[in-house]
Amino acid sequence: MKRSIAKRLALMFALAVLLIMSISATLLRCSLKQSLDEQMQNELVLRHSVLDPVLAKYDSPTFWVGLRQKLDGLTPADERVRYWILVDNPAFSYGGAMPDGQDWSKRADGLFTVDLPEKERPMMVLLKTIPAMGDRPELRFIVGLDSTPFRKTLNHFTKILILTSALGIGLVALLGYWIARFGLGPVRRLSRQANSLPPGDSKQRLDTEALPGELQELAVSFNGALARQEAAWCQLEGFNANVAHELRTPLTNLIGQTQVALAHGREVGELQDLLQSNLEELERMGTIVNDMLFLAGAESGQRATELSDVSLYEEASKTVEYLEPVLHDKQLGVEIQGDMRVCIDRRLFHRSLANLIQNAARYAVPESTIKVSLVGDGMQVEVRVSNAGAPIDSVHLERLFERFYRADAARARSDAHHGLGLSIVRAVASMHGGRVFAHSENGFNTFGFSLMNQAAP
Repeated sequence: MKRSIAKRLALMFALAVLLIMSISATLLRCSLKQSLDEQMQNELVLRHSVLDPVLAKYDSPTFWVGLRQKLDGLTPADERVRYWILVDNPAFSYGGAMPDGQDWSKRADGLFTVDLPEKERPMMVLLKTIPAMGDRPELRFIVGLDSTPFRKTLNHFTKILILTSALGIGLVALLGYWIARFGLGPVRRLSRQANSLPPGDSKQRLDTEALPGELQELAVSFNGALARQEAAWCQLEGFNANVAHELRTPLTNLIGQTQVALAHGREVGELQDLLQSNLEELERMGTIVNDMLFLAGAESGQRATELSDVSLYEEASKTVEYLEPVLHDKQLGVEIQGDMRVCIDRRLFHRSLANLIQNAARYAVPESTIKVSLVGDGMQVEVRVSNAGAPIDSVHLERLFERFYRADAARARSDAHHGLGLSIVRAVASMHGGRVFAHSENGFNTFGFSLMNQAAP
C-alpha cells in the first residue's frame, strides 16, 4: 500500500492540534470549575455574613418565630438555597435534621457537600457556629447552595469545548491535507518532468531554475546521476566497440586462414604452421579476455589480498631483469632510484611496473635510459617511469589510462598491442588505494602510479 505524504502531514497536523486543544480545553475547564466553585463559596459566605449577626442578636424564643418566617422567605420555591439551624432545644432549631442522616453537631466549621435525594448534584454547605447568648444555646448554622445549575454550566461548557475541538481538528486535518497537497505541487511537477524525459536522449536534464530551494538540491543530485549514467553508457558503448574491434581482427584471421586451408590440400608442415598461427591469435584473444576480467574485478571494488612485506628496489630489479630482452632490442638502459619497504601484492606490482616499462620502451628514444623512481613517506609510495621521447599532448595524457584508448602521437604500432596495459596499471593502483598520473615535459614522458602501504596504521 502506497503511503501518501499529504495524508501523513494532515494526520500529523491533526494530532498536533488534538494535543494543543486537549491541553487548552483541560485548562479552560479547570479554570471555569474553579471559578464556579469560588462563586458558590462567595454566595454562601455572603448569606452567612448577612444572617449570622441576626441569629446572634435574637436570644429568646419569642423573637425566634419572626426569624423562622424570615428564613422561610429567603428560601426559594425550588429550594436552590436551604438553611438549617442545629440545636438541642427545638425552640431554636430550623430546617429539621440534615438529609444525609449524619451527626453534624460535632463537625468543625467549614465547607462541605451534602447529597440530597431530590437533587441531581450535591449541595455545597457552609457550617458556622453561633455562640450562646441569654436563653439561646450555641447554634450550628448551615447554609446550603444547590450546585446543579453551576454543574450544568460546567457540563454545557465542556460539551461546547469537545464539539469545538472536534470541528477544529477536522478542519485542521482538511486544511492540512490541502496545504500539503499544494506544498507538494513542485514535487509532482518534478516527477512529471522526470517521467517526460525522452528515453533515447541522454543529454536531457531536469530544469532546476523554477524549483524551490528545498528541491533544487534533489534535482541537482538527480541531474548528476544522469550525467554519471551518461558517462557510464558512453564508456560502455566505447568499450563494447573497442572489444568488438579487438576481437574481430584475430577472429577474421582465424576464419580466413581456416577457410583457405580447407579449400586446398595442404602438407603436414603447412598445416602445422597454420595451427601455430591460429594458436597465436587464440592466445591473443585469451589475453584480452583475461585482462578484461581482471579490470572488471578491480572496477567492482576488489582489493589486493596477497600482501607481503617487500623491498621495492629488489622487486623493481626483478621486473627489469625479466624485461631485459625487450630492452636489449632497443638498446635501452634502466636506472632505478630510491627504495622503500612496503606491504603490497608483489605479483600485481610486477605486472603494473612491467606494463609501464614496456610502454616506455615502446616509445623511448633508442640508446636512451629509462628512469624508475621509487619515492614515498611510509604511508604512500609513488612509482614513476620516465623515458625520453616525443611529447604527448595534454588532451591525450588525461585519457591514456582508459581502456583501448589510442592516440597516434602517443601510441604507435597499435596493431601489436590491444591497449589494456595502462588500464591494468590504473586497476592495480586502485586495488592498493592509489591513483595513476602522467606528465610530458622537457622531452621526457613520465607515467606512474601510487600505492598505499597496506601495513601502515
